[in-house]
Amino acid sequence: MHYVEVIPDRPDFRVFIDLLYGHGRNVDTDGDAEPVSSRGWTWLYLKDRESEDPSVTISADEETPTSYRIESASVRLEELTALYLFLHCGRSIWTAERQLHDEEVDALENRYRAELQRALASIWHQSTLRHPYPKLPTARS
Repeated sequence: MHYVEVIPDRPDFRVFIDLLYGHGRNVDTDGDAEPVSSRGWTWLYLKDRESEDPSVTISADEETPTSYRIESASVRLEELTALYLFLHCGRSIWTAERQLHDEEVDALENRYRAELQRALASIWHQSTLRHPYPKLPTARS
């Protein structure tokens, strides 16, 4: 289990789909992102329907609402989700045992460089409450 202390605003939850599985994947999601482009969600569930990968859950702690718990049976998916949340809007990141130091965060960034680049390129960073579905790129003939 990983934890991240967040500061507002969180990313559009759809960025996590691109981060974890790639753009255009068929992913089962649930959570409290209302409307869909909300940056104030407090829990998310993601499960790729195209693979046997386990689900990922992100949830705010009831007693400390700025502390988010990230859980998955996959160490890779859990680390990647926690790392991205930390890099995007985090103040600190830790495991059940201890807080991660800068060198450990740097090592995770190097390990997951391709996935982080995929998330940075996500169209969902452009969504807003007024425009929840930014103009998606069209295929060229």
